Amino acid sequence: MNFINDNFKVSIDNNKEYKEAMKQFGEDVREFGKNFHDDVHTLSNWGHQYFCNDDGGRLIFDVAKPKEHVCCVCGKVYKGQPYDGVWTFMYRNAAIDTALKAGSLYAYTKDTQYQDIAMKIIGFYSDNYKDFPLHTKEDAHYKTLEEMTWGCGKIMPQGLNESIIGIRIIQTLSLIKDERSLSFIEGVKKNLLLPMVDLLKPQVDKIHNIRVWNLAAIGAIALFTGNTDLYAWCYNSEFGIVAQLSKGVTKDGFWYEGSIHYNFFLLEGMVTLLMISEVYGKPFEAKEKEIISNMLIRAYMYAFDNDTLPNPNDGWPNLNLKTYSYIYHLAARAFGENSAVGNLVKVIESGKKKRTTLPLSESIYSKNGLAFERLVYNTDFDYNHYTRPARGNYNFALSNFSMLRKDKMNLFMKYGLNGPSHAHPDILNIEIARGEKLISRDISNAGYQSTLCNKWHRMTLCHNTVLCGGKNIESRTPGQATMTDNCIDAQHKDIYAHVDYERKCVLGKDSVTDTFSVTSNNTETKDYVFHLEAGFALKKDVTVLEKPQNLGYSDNGYQYLEDIKMVEYHDQTFTFSDGELELALQFEGPKDGKLYLLKTMDNPVTTKRLSFIFRSKEMKPQYTMHMTCKEK
Repeated sequence: MNFINDNFKVSIDNNKEYKEAMKQFGEDVREFGKNFHDDVHTLSNWGHQYFCNDDGGRLIFDVAKPKEHVCCVCGKVYKGQPYDGVWTFMYRNAAIDTALKAGSLYAYTKDTQYQDIAMKIIGFYSDNYKDFPLHTKEDAHYKTLEEMTWGCGKIMPQGLNESIIGIRIIQTLSLIKDERSLSFIEGVKKNLLLPMVDLLKPQVDKIHNIRVWNLAAIGAIALFTGNTDLYAWCYNSEFGIVAQLSKGVTKDGFWYEGSIHYNFFLLEGMVTLLMISEVYGKPFEAKEKEIISNMLIRAYMYAFDNDTLPNPNDGWPNLNLKTYSYIYHLAARAFGENSAVGNLVKVIESGKKKRTTLPLSESIYSKNGLAFERLVYNTDFDYNHYTRPARGNYNFALSNFSMLRKDKMNLFMKYGLNGPSHAHPDILNIEIARGEKLISRDISNAGYQSTLCNKWHRMTLCHNTVLCGGKNIESRTPGQATMTDNCIDAQHKDIYAHVDYERKCVLGKDSVTDTFSVTSNNTETKDYVFHLEAGFALKKDVTVLEKPQNLGYSDNGYQYLEDIKMVEYHDQTFTFSDGELELALQFEGPKDGKLYLLKTMDNPVTTKRLSFIFRSKEMKPQYTMHMTCKEK
């Protein structure tokens, strides 16, 4: 298989959108290449530090302003470290992306100016690689590889990011490789690629998404340099490709860490190596290919009908299938247009929902929304012919997720965890959608160093579940669930010590009935929490009993609650509308139950959600919410 498709140039020339995208890439590459400058003594910092502490908004990377970093939400300006160092990290990412775009432009035009730009950028990092400081994202420094701890990078703040640029460098070199560039490439192999392997190889020490990226870079370098022994190690070693897929992916096709984003994030690295292995004639074995294909197919199946993805655990807000279309394009190049994955990439591209972007590790897209991977690999696909697979009910028992559907109603439930990695304390959390509308979603989190990430987004209170004693859920273990055609019934033992939960959700054509039962041996506070999407407003006044200043707790997210009202709920219907969909909510509960209506932060905080907290101190309270939906 060739690196680019056989009709690459012709199919671009015959498509107005493709030509416009390549033209834009050309302008971007020439501008960046003309001004490219880096300094080996400038340290790069961790991308998760590039978020506003006030509202969780990402800071704006401006290539012309290395010392000024503005929040995209509130406009607050951040200066100094670590922000200057993160700017350096993002600049280097942009540099490698520019080299990759330049490589595609050279393959398209054969204009050597693009080859020269790619060689200029990669050449700088190759010529100076030995002089970049060996360091971690925590700012620990080491003189030698023998002294370093896990996670070190040189150009980048950690081995993960070093791996990402490593595999993109291999893609670039594959695009510009010809007689003119051969001596240059030999120098890059010696001065950059092989030393990068020396840095990354010791870091492959467990089953984890970062190690998959390490392996992807090592494997790509092995293939490009013809090192069969290194590729065999990459594939079959203790924590190699085979082990990562067989041990890290559950039998129902989901990465064990339980995050939609990290499921796709490791797939990006794995699928890029899969594609490169096809190009260099060392394809993955059938078993590993089947696991990868199944992961991509299952992702389509557990998406809501509107192609929005559920969002349990760590990740980024507002993900949908188009967010990751570039990964499907990479896989379709490896599996072929007529494969199940090849069909899915066409289905995803045909979707009405607008693509959402990623705050970090964003792939290359043109201004008209075309993925770089589509332009380089799959311009010869016939995107008008595809079959849309039917979606049904799914209980991913080994992944602790379920998706329940009834006509236009969709309900996703997370009922357990496979461990602490990237976990949020929100067991038995639910997300609800109806047709194109989201009714209640998981808002995910901001960057890990953001104050709101750790004090709000990662709190139980931020999710649709129950918390006891104002404390976050403690369990990180699996739960269990049974499913019928309109009901999911899930249980989890020892959510806290001697506290068990059961949640039963029943879908009707236009309704959800949610019954949440708690069994405990104590009378501490138990708060049932439910958040509506920010677009919904209360349609009519409700009976307010009192307006407490707080709910008795000052941490674990309670400090962020606003406009708290205790409301009458007996024989009262709460009606909400977003202008297109009308919701009617009714609550039933324990004898001592108190219902609060309040406002909570969305992600980012430019909007607020209306939320309910239903409180009881009974030892075995049962909460019921009945919701009906009606289109206006």
